[in-house]
Order: sequence, then structure tokens, then C-alpha cells
Amino acid sequence: MKKNTILLAGGTGTMGRILQDHFVRQGFRVVVLTRDPARHKRTGVTFLPWDGRNIGEWAAELEGATALINLAGRSVDCRYNERNKALILDSRVDATNVLGLAIARCTAPPKLWINLSTATIYRHAEDRAMDEATGELGSGFSVNVAKAWEKAFFDHPRAGVRQVAVRCAMVFSPHGGAFPRFTQLTRFGLGGHHGSGTQYVSWVHEADVAAFFQWLIDTPGVDSVIDLAAPTPVT
Repeated sequence: MKKNTILLAGGTGTMGRILQDHFVRQGFRVVVLTRDPARHKRTGVTFLPWDGRNIGEWAAELEGATALINLAGRSVDCRYNERNKALILDSRVDATNVLGLAIARCTAPPKLWINLSTATIYRHAEDRAMDEATGELGSGFSVNVAKAWEKAFFDHPRAGVRQVAVRCAMVFSPHGGAFPRFTQLTRFGLGGHHGSGTQYVSWVHEADVAAFFQWLIDTPGVDSVIDLAAPTPVT
């Protein structure tokens, strides 16, 4: 049994590193599934190989684990040509599907499966805030990716496994992701408003990301879809 184990699938990006640090500090055994475990080494973290498509030896780590957190997906920080768009979609759907199949084989599956999603699933709105209860889904490539991602997730229910899809806004951290890009642009003199300047940006601080995922683990009544964002978006 691995009662105090947290699995992070695709957990080597910015959010993965935030959660690695947090759960190690909380005394959990942290296991990260990555395509290239030899590239990564951190005290208190075990890196195991996976390809995001096929069940492997990593699946044994699911037995009795406290939680599985799936962060896997090709970075969207790229040109949206047809090849990259296919990789963005397939990497998310394939990883979610193989995790669902692995959980189905478990004798003692993790009690909680958290799957990352994206706040981009909502329509671009300047008239009101979008939320889980009244938010309106948008259209286009990014929205279609989010819909397919969540469908793959909820297509794998398992008795006794609580499922939470996290529609996450941009994570602001000095260690990676969008924030260093914004900082760089500002230093080059490209700050200030763009276009009308009225476009809203939803975001969340790295400290709140760590606290939020801990809250999901500690709050058994939470399931289905939930947003992760600071309460007030900025223009």
C-alpha cells in the first residue's frame, strides 16, 4: 500500500515543480511520471518513465496512493500549426485515457484523481465573469481541446475514486510559465495595454496553486468540475 503517495503524471513543468515542492514539504512520497526521468533529480521525488500512451510498470504506483494528479500535455507555448495542434490535443487525451485504463485495473485505486483542464474552455467574455455554475463554453481550437480533455477524463469513472477536473487559469510563478514571458516583454518596453486594453486575464499565484491542490485532497466532498483562479481577473 502507498497511502502517502502522490503521483504527478507529467509533473515536470511549472505546476509540477510547484506541487513537487509542496507535497515533499508536507511529508508525502512524491512520484513523477515523465518521458525522460534521467533528466530530473530532486530530493524526496521519484521519477519514473512513461510515454503517456501505454500502461507500464508505473501503474503499480497507483495501488493505494493518496492521489493521482494528471498534468500531462504538450506545452501550448508554440506556434499553432497543424502538427503542434495535433500534439496539444493528443498528448492530453492519450495521457488521460491511459491513466483511466490503469486505474480500472487497480485492486486499490487512488481515492482521488485530479485531472488538469483549462479556464480557456469558457468564451472570451468582457461583460461578466465565467464560473462553474453559470459559465458559457466558448468555441475554437483551444475550447475543443478542453472539451475533449474533460470528456476523456469523465469517460473513466471508477467506484470509490473521486474525480475532479481543474479548470486552471494561467499560473504566475517566477520559475516558469507565462509570468517570466510577461516580465521579459515589459523589460523590452512592450508593457502597457494592448488593443483596447479591456481584455480580462484570469490568473492564479503559485502559492494558491499548492494550497488549492492540498485543499482538494483534504476536502472529500469536492468533485466534478472546479475553477482555479484568483477571484478577480485583471485587464
